Amino acid sequence: MLDQQLVRAPDFPDNARWVNSKPLSLRELRGKVVLIDFWDYTCVNCIHTLPYVVEWDSKYRHSGLVTIGVHAPEFSFARETRQVERALAEFNITYPVVLDNDYAIWQAYGNQGWPSKYLIDAKGYIRYQHMGEGEYLAAELAIQAALREADPNFRPLPLTIPVRPEDAPGALCYRPTPELYCGYERGSLGNPEGFAPGVVVLYMDRGEREPNKFYLHGAWRAREEYTELAGSHGHVALRYKARDVNLVLSPTGDPVELMLGLQGAQLIGADPAAQQPRVTVYQDGAMLLPTNAGGDVQYIDGDAVLTPDRPRMARLVSNPDFEEHELRLEVRGKGTALFTFTFTTCVAHE
Repeated sequence: MLDQQLVRAPDFPDNARWVNSKPLSLRELRGKVVLIDFWDYTCVNCIHTLPYVVEWDSKYRHSGLVTIGVHAPEFSFARETRQVERALAEFNITYPVVLDNDYAIWQAYGNQGWPSKYLIDAKGYIRYQHMGEGEYLAAELAIQAALREADPNFRPLPLTIPVRPEDAPGALCYRPTPELYCGYERGSLGNPEGFAPGVVVLYMDRGEREPNKFYLHGAWRAREEYTELAGSHGHVALRYKARDVNLVLSPTGDPVELMLGLQGAQLIGADPAAQQPRVTVYQDGAMLLPTNAGGDVQYIDGDAVLTPDRPRMARLVSNPDFEEHELRLEVRGKGTALFTFTFTTCVAHE
């Protein structure tokens, strides 16, 4: 059911930068039903919801629905237009996307997190809002109701089936390890040496593991948003409770190198090894098994390996169930930057 409390939706700034579209305004779209999705391309919860948003856009575009993505970057590298454009191709997003690098749209809506969806009726009022994953059935029913209000001749289509088993009714969701940020601003470092912003610290991992913390070994340098490998190799370790483990990382945290690209970084004299990091994944002291490997892990000569080539979220571990394990990542490649670990929890009901 649509929310009957009438709140006018704020319009987009006139100077906003758009991808996949000419500049749009809600004034011009009056008479259309508009679905706004606040997202970030490294956000695991956003990645889980995007298939539904893409499907709704495809199903209802010709019935008067206009879908608009508002990309609000959590990390600085996601302000780069080319990074977002690569994500649009990866996630099959063809609807208009506006870049909210200064959070102007976010603040206008009083938004609180990623992902968040706002459904705007044909008269320009917000009629439905939801933050986070889930409620896909409720969201689609709200879309259909708004389209029916706008056009009495609208005929509802069959509702979208769950994309993943864990989205289906009856799925079991547990409390996982909380997100572990790696930069000094919000970081959850367990080493007694602590963070020394901007300074190379030689860390010693003594094998003691407190919950909800990560541990470094080797020479690392902490930045505000990330911690980067300052030596040629090192490792990061943690204990966790979850089904899946993901990591936002980059081959380099240097903004100049990211802007120029890998070839440009080599031209300015960057160490080539820094452009070809290699992350080997161990779980409970042994090489990660294929049955527990995330979608971005490859097996090379028997090793579970992640080879990041750009700043993104990588799927490291996908356990069969909600489980507790120790994870260790052996990192090679000076400059490799770790931003945050995220954990997912829901398991399909058998």
